[in-house]
Order: sequence, then structure tokens, then C-alpha cells
Amino acid sequence: MSDREYPPECTYELWMPTLDFTRANAAVTWAYMMRQGVRFVMPPQVAALPRVEDRAAALADAERQRLATADLYYLDAAACRVAGEVELRHQAVEQLLPSAAGFLVWEEPPMFLTGGIPIRAATWGVAYDGGTWVSWWSDTLVAARLGLCSPEAVMGTGPLTFHEEVHLPPQAWPTQAGDPSDPTYGMFRGLFGAWTAIDTGAVEEQALVPLPRVRKQARRQLQVEAPPVRCFTPSTSGGTATSPQTIVRRMLAGLLLDRPYPGELPAELAPWHCYVKDSGHCLLVVLDPIEEGSMPSAGGPARVEDACVPVPVKAVLRAGWRIGEGGYVHAAVRYDLKLGVITDPQDDEF
Repeated sequence: MSDREYPPECTYELWMPTLDFTRANAAVTWAYMMRQGVRFVMPPQVAALPRVEDRAAALADAERQRLATADLYYLDAAACRVAGEVELRHQAVEQLLPSAAGFLVWEEPPMFLTGGIPIRAATWGVAYDGGTWVSWWSDTLVAARLGLCSPEAVMGTGPLTFHEEVHLPPQAWPTQAGDPSDPTYGMFRGLFGAWTAIDTGAVEEQALVPLPRVRKQARRQLQVEAPPVRCFTPSTSGGTATSPQTIVRRMLAGLLLDRPYPGELPAELAPWHCYVKDSGHCLLVVLDPIEEGSMPSAGGPARVEDACVPVPVKAVLRAGWRIGEGGYVHAAVRYDLKLGVITDPQDDEF
């Protein structure tokens, strides 16, 4: 039994009640807050709805979708400190995200609100315009302990309270992440620092598999599958590059299922394994020559990862492969601009 107040397994204890809140109580709670003058960021089509109830319901439904499809992340206290010190690299947010949708918990909060309430978690997902929607959540349990809210609040909102959200347009980089004088700087710096630490390998990952009772609760009460928690601690190497699994999740967001490969893979290939819906067991590889698969990133040259595609494991092994710069797997597999990767159906593994 851990003596830490917020150990890695608390991620499930925070994620599931928060998802349940967006399903059951968020629409009513947020409609009340809107009537009290609390301002919410809204997509144009939501802001155009005439009724407060409809606007609140639309926001709650969108947040529910993000939480239901989120990858789960946890930074231990040491990783939080690394994230707070890592140098941010200005780039399009979409190129920094570790996955399209996520729920991240800090053991050591990146910021405290008035009265000492910590920001405990953040969620993100794809926005209506292809940009990124980010929400931050404060710690209701601490607020109740400090006497800043009633214990009944925990029953209504769960262990987290919705604090603030922001819409980042496509290819955007928020000024708040680099302006210590901004009142929201701590939230932005904490989240963007976490993303950067993951992306550069400054922190390394270990998966926490959900217990059977957690899986059962998620399925029965929330009708979702509980994913592993991606737990991060400082990297022993200090970090130099994005991990293969981060690239896999970023490139194939929404298409992955958590299924290990049934056979043995060469050590160089194993980190690039993924199970893709409708494609089965694959490896994320760079098609040779790289130019045929590259898509230029905004305002700059093509990134190697933009040339990556999932290819059935057997097809890669059959075609032959090599490890290129950055550890990427290169394979000469047939590719058609309209049809995509062309492989033998016998290479598919489900």
C-alpha cells in the first residue's frame, strides 16, 4: 500500500469520477454557473445556441467525448520537476501532443489557486477546427479539506472541479506558456512542460495496467475500456528524442487497441509495434524512399514521422527492414497514393 497521497493508481480514481461527472452532472452544473455570470469558452456553433441549457449540454458532451477516448498520463513528483525545468520549443501544438486526447495527472501540482487549491489534472482533445481544446481541473478534495468548499461538493463534482479551458487554433503556440506574469502561466507551463518532457524523452514511461475491478467498473458504469496509465519518471539518460510509442500514439490516435504482439519481435522493431483497428498487428515504418510518404509540416520541412505508416508485421519482415536515423524503421513496401499500403492479405494478423 503506497503512503503517497497521489500514487499512480489514483489516476483511475480521478479519471472515472470526472468522466461520470460529464455524463451526469456537468450540464446542470455548468448551466447554473453560466446564469451566475461565469464565462465559458465555446465553439461558435455552441455559442449560437439560444438556451443556456443547450450550450452547457454541448460543452459537457464534448468534454465527455475527450475523457472517454483519452490516454491516461501520470507524472510522479520527480517527473513534475523535470517538466517544470525542460526548455519549451515553440512549435505547432499538434506536433507536441503525446496523443490526440489525454487526461494527465500531476503528483506535484504545477500551480495553486487562491487559497491553496492545487491544479491536479488537465484534459485535451481535438477542437472543432482541428486545433486543440484544453481543460484544467482543480483538486476538490483539497478544497474541502481547506474549508473552501463543502464536503458535499465532492459528491456533486467528484474529486476534481472544472477550472478553466482554452481553445488553441491549428498550428498555434500560446503566449501564456512563456509569460510568467500571466495569471494562467503555471497551468500552461505545467502542461506544455509535461508534453515537452514526454516528447524529448526527458521522462521515461512505465505502463500501469488497470486492476480487474477497475476494468469492470469502467465497463459497467461508464461503458468504456480503462486504458493503461502511462506513468512517467525522470529518464536515466536525460532524454534526447521522442519515444517510438509516443510517435505511434500521436500518428495513429483513435485507431489503436491495446493488444500485445503474440510472437517475438526483434528488439529494434518491438517499440514500433501497434495494433490498429481493421489492420491488426502492425509496425509503424517509414516507406522508402522517404519523399513519397512525407507531408511538410507548417512552415518547415517534412518530419520523418509524417512519412510513417502502419504496415502488417509479417509484410515488414518479408520485405526486409533497416533502422535509420533516429531509430525509425525503414521498409520498402508497396504504396499507392489512393489505396495506401499494398500487402498480401496473408500477412494480416488479428
